[in-house]
Amino acid sequence: MTAAISQRAIPFPALALGVAGLIPVMATALQVAAGWPLSPRMTGPALYNLTLYAGVILSFLGGVQWGLALAQSSTGDARDWRRYGISVLPSLMAWAGLWLAARNGLLILAVSFVASLAYDLWTVRLGEAPAWYARLRIGLTAVVVSALLAAAMFGPLS
Repeated sequence: MTAAISQRAIPFPALALGVAGLIPVMATALQVAAGWPLSPRMTGPALYNLTLYAGVILSFLGGVQWGLALAQSSTGDARDWRRYGISVLPSLMAWAGLWLAARNGLLILAVSFVASLAYDLWTVRLGEAPAWYARLRIGLTAVVVSALLAAAMFGPLS
């Protein structure tokens, strides 16, 4: 029973650092979505920082999948090609979101976070990622996507 609980429990460092990682997203999204009327000159830097940080985090999520693939024995078969290949997609999508910037960039990033989550949940079901990872990702992704969509919808973006 203890082993089953420990495999499902989110390790505290992962939870604490994951939640702490939400602070820059929430702060900059709030500034873009609600802070613009108070300080229009700060919207541009806040938008840039939001897209940049979201892109970095999205790339990190691809790195998590790369690391999970590395941790398991590689055989060079189709499964390895899938795992390594898909692990680079979040970085490419982050680049697209940063390149487009403004509202379209935020929307690309939001969709990419959802797609990355879907893949991560699938890897949990396949046993390629720990069971607790699904719960961590669902909560963190919900906050990030909400923040990106709020900034895209309510921010003064062209």
